[in-house]
Amino acid sequence: MSGSYYDLLGVAKSASDADIKKAYRRLAKKYHPDVSTEADAEAKFKEIQTAYSVLKDPQKRKLYDQFGENWEQAQAGGFQQSQGQGGFSQKSHGGGFHTEGQHFYENFGDYEDIFGEFFKQTHQKRSQQQGHFRADGQDLHTQVSISVLEALNGVERQLHFRYQALDDNGYVTEKTKKLKVKIPKGVGNHQQIRLKGQGGKAMGQGKDGDLYLEVIVESTSQYQVVGNDLYSHIPIAPWEAALGAEITVPTPHGKMKLKVPAHTQSGKKMRLKGKGLAKGDFYVVLDVILPPAVSDSQKAFYQKMADEMAFDPRKDLLGA
Repeated sequence: MSGSYYDLLGVAKSASDADIKKAYRRLAKKYHPDVSTEADAEAKFKEIQTAYSVLKDPQKRKLYDQFGENWEQAQAGGFQQSQGQGGFSQKSHGGGFHTEGQHFYENFGDYEDIFGEFFKQTHQKRSQQQGHFRADGQDLHTQVSISVLEALNGVERQLHFRYQALDDNGYVTEKTKKLKVKIPKGVGNHQQIRLKGQGGKAMGQGKDGDLYLEVIVESTSQYQVVGNDLYSHIPIAPWEAALGAEITVPTPHGKMKLKVPAHTQSGKKMRLKGKGLAKGDFYVVLDVILPPAVSDSQKAFYQKMADEMAFDPRKDLLGA
């Protein structure tokens, strides 16, 4: 941070509480990121906020006057004592935060008075200068979850979400937006759809912001979604795996024929190119399923296989 807190607010070290508040009010109007045209407005505003949060508090200001930029370390190092022993107590004040292109500032104590009056005056000034003032609406971001079939075929969704904006009096408020959107067929997983003019409302001659809708395609027990690829586990019989076979498999595009090669092991993946989402692929994962041996003849058949084939699947593991 450049300069002392007093320098940042443009006041003398002997300035009264009223002078400090007046200086902060003037600078807040100049550098608030939602209205300022200064190149470094956001960084400057945060510095001003920090300075004011200290100098407006008599106990913090006393520490700062004594220890300068090390006042917090001094406080943590034992200068904060219990009440009744001449010690200091600290009040916590929230600052501002920035998220996804939007500025939200929490109001505590006299911050509410300052910014309430600030935004109200700003709005009134804008209303008087509609022919010259313009402030574009903010872009908004939200998500919608759909199924694999909805992604392939398209679907309509009713969106209902909340966002923060300035109301008609210039105060930060929470608003609710309802919107019916049409998701086109062939959309990809995590694809963003831009809905022009459906974001935050503009002020003056500005243009409304856009709404960016991120599409999330959900996995199910039948289809696992990985990027734009789809995976589906298909069971096959031991003789189909051993001898090879032509089987029919269900896909989101309908039933398809698939040739299983001989000597197929469980877990083998077979790709159907371009049969996933967008330009993704569809992968069939083959799972060899053993039929149960319940009757005596079925058990005898398995025993005959064991005797005639003499197959040891753990041979390489045991080093035999």
